[in-house]
Amino acid sequence: MLSAMFLLSRLLGFVRQAVINGQIGLGPEADAWFAAFRIPDTLFTLFAGGALISAFIPVFAGLRGEDRAADRRRLFSGVLNLLGMVMIGGSLLAALFAPALMSVMVPGFDPATRDLATEATRYLMLSPLLLGISAVFKGALHAERDFLLPAVGPLLYNAGVIAGALLLVEPLGIIGLAWGTIAGALLHLLIQVPGLRRAGLGWRPALAVRGPGRRVVELMLPRLGGFAVIQLSFFFINYLASLQGPSGVAAFANAWMLLLFPLGILAIPYAEAVLPEFSDLSARGDREGLARATSDSLSYVIFATLPAGLVMIVTGEPLVRVLFERGAFDAAASAATAVVLAALAVGLVGHAAAEILTRVYYSRQDTRRPVLIISASLLLHMLVSWALSGPFAVAGIALGVSIGILVEVVVLYLWLRRLGLDISLGTGTLRVFGASLLAAALAWLGSELLGSVGPTPPIYAAGMLLVLGLAVGAYLGATLAMGLEQPRTLLQMLRSRLGPVAPAG
Repeated sequence: MLSAMFLLSRLLGFVRQAVINGQIGLGPEADAWFAAFRIPDTLFTLFAGGALISAFIPVFAGLRGEDRAADRRRLFSGVLNLLGMVMIGGSLLAALFAPALMSVMVPGFDPATRDLATEATRYLMLSPLLLGISAVFKGALHAERDFLLPAVGPLLYNAGVIAGALLLVEPLGIIGLAWGTIAGALLHLLIQVPGLRRAGLGWRPALAVRGPGRRVVELMLPRLGGFAVIQLSFFFINYLASLQGPSGVAAFANAWMLLLFPLGILAIPYAEAVLPEFSDLSARGDREGLARATSDSLSYVIFATLPAGLVMIVTGEPLVRVLFERGAFDAAASAATAVVLAALAVGLVGHAAAEILTRVYYSRQDTRRPVLIISASLLLHMLVSWALSGPFAVAGIALGVSIGILVEVVVLYLWLRRLGLDISLGTGTLRVFGASLLAAALAWLGSELLGSVGPTPPIYAAGMLLVLGLAVGAYLGATLAMGLEQPRTLLQMLRSRLGPVAPAG
């Protein structure tokens, strides 16, 4: 059930993006929308996303038993109130200084586009408050082993955004889309209230400044540094993209969203699943076992994402056409998005490998080294993106992101080996690369044969689906014939390991 909801949420996320693109296209209005989303999304990610949840759940779950019920309720309310204060204060400040923030973040926008982004930002500042409260609800319900209602939340969130796009964009422009986003965030919150009532959790006037609440804050603060650096890089991307003319910010945002789909389905759930194993091996001091588990995990994510990246590079434009080209999103928008997607896809396998390698460090209770490495790689990508944005525009920015993540993975890998972990990818990686080239070649050939068909008829979409299916089948068949175990791991993971994810952004 949870796996089905996860997949449905991902698919509905695509529908959401396709509807938005169809309504506002890839021009100045789309630029304003994606720029407006950056500030509230950053506020949510910093204070209510991974940092809070990863700190809150273990402390809350540790207060088990009837004798700790009062402590559990006190912690829930304390964290909720503290987060609410931070979110309200942050939202008010962001709304107040939105014009100045937009002038700094997107200096390339013309005054009308910048004013529209500022107005939309002020409306959207309601969403991080609602989603932040919802994140605490989700964390508490997960600790209570209630996963159903939090899994429904992203579906309602996407439904709210889609409704806003379909019903309110025509009369209100992207402000209508902002209202749909707020409605979706509210639904995401409200659907979890019945679960909280069943768990005996309610609001009370308390702050998380003592006892377990203090521990949550102590665990959360060190993680904020890493999240802040990552968010800073996205601000810099928007800064550079805004200087490339109309559609730069929107093209990058759409391409990034497409890149996250295979990463979110093929790599991140697997990385989350292997963290407990890594932690157990580290706690037992089994260095050989940890090295072997890391090697196996790296081999798997390379197997799962390398062909996806190559296929995105060679068939980017047909993919974007099938997914997004309708309404206001025209052929020029597809071409602009596809070239950015190809540049981002160069680093897809790097993003997947980083998910594994950083968790190896975390399993060893080493958070300092990965934060330093990630910070250095982000600085590198900013420099490279800035240098390449001149000759290659937004695609150069995307290529800088890919170069940065690939360098990050190499450094993470080499530093682990320096720490005594004998990580080896073996000869299977070469076979995976060969099979990936086969899949990419078939996908490219099939898309070229379909090139004579118009981009919008259903036959084109059906043809691309068939082409991709044949490429995937050829890849799985080739790797199975080579005797690799990863295809079986992939099928097993897709059947049993997928779970719900937060809808932020």
